[in-house]
Order: sequence, then structure tokens, then C-alpha cells
Amino acid sequence: MTVSTLTRRNFLAHSGQSLSAGWVSLQLPWIAILAGCAREDADRGEALLNLTPGEGHTMKAFAARIIPSDDGTPGADELGVVYFIDRALGTPYFSPNLPLLRAGIADLDARARVAGERNGFASLGSQEQIGIMRQLDGGAFFTAARTLVVIGAFADPSHGGNKGGAGWTMVGMEHRPSFSAPFGWYDAHPDSGPPKRAA
Repeated sequence: MTVSTLTRRNFLAHSGQSLSAGWVSLQLPWIAILAGCAREDADRGEALLNLTPGEGHTMKAFAARIIPSDDGTPGADELGVVYFIDRALGTPYFSPNLPLLRAGIADLDARARVAGERNGFASLGSQEQIGIMRQLDGGAFFTAARTLVVIGAFADPSHGGNKGGAGWTMVGMEHRPSFSAPFGWYDAHPDSGPPKRAA
């Protein structure tokens, strides 16, 4: 395991802290549906619904710096994260973030033009992109965008996102199947009590 792998895992773990476990558990059903749609849209190369093609191009480059493709592992691009983000921005929960993300994406492109790249953020080299992103780290745009990238990359693969559990593999997470209630005698009828042992 290389130092860059450890750094990447630490960064992804830190990114995941921006997600509230309680909030995510309440939102999992529709996040899973979004992930499934996003994966299908990415596979088919569908048009974006809420972001313009230019905004999508910049957001895709941003996401690829948050979760890059390296060390033989897929990144945000291969996981279809930009499609997940685009669809999420059309939902009641995330739609208020659309103006924030649009302004942040425009800011990324403006900063790239100041740095001499007239074609915007996506045309910069990875180190220049990271330099701009570091200037924005901790701000409202960066926090919202990074959160959407992480959700899109680590959604349950059974619903179409995180294909083959690749996102989980990157961070060393072991998937455990879910179980249906009742789980044991303690979930049975309240009067039943613990199982009786044979004499």
C-alpha cells in the first residue's frame, strides 16, 4: 500500500464525515434510486437535466479531483458521479443547492481563466485544479459539492451506483447484507420471552 493510497483513503474518510449518518439513513431509498438512474444515464451517455453541458464538464473535473482514478481503482468519472449530482439537484432536498453549485462552478472556471486557461477549470492540469480547489476548501460550494460527490460514489451498488462495490473497496469497507425483521427471539411477541432450553 503506497503513501498516496493512504492519503487518498484518509481524504475520502474525512470527506465522509461531512455526511450525517442519521440524515443519510433517512434518505437512502431515494439516494439509491438516484444512484441507479445515474449509473444507467452514465452508461448511455444521457444528457444532463439540471446542469448545462459546460457546468457538467466542470463538475465532472471537480469530482475527478475529489475521487481520482488511480492505482487501478475507478474514480468519480467511472462511477458516474456527475450524473448522480445532476439528478440530485432536481430533487426537493438538493434543489436549493443548485444556485450555490452554479455559482461555484462559474467561480472555478473564472479562476482557471485568471490562471491563463481560457477553456475553464476542466482544461487545467490536475495540480492546477487542486490548487484552485484548495483555495475554496471549507467554503459553502466546496462542502456541498464534495458531499454530493461522496454520496454519488458510495451509494449501494445494488441500486446502480458504486458499480461492483468499487467505492467501498477503495476505502476498505466490507459490505454486509441487510436482514429482515424479526432478527431473533427478542423481536418476537413481547409475551414470548427468551427461548426455553431443553432439560
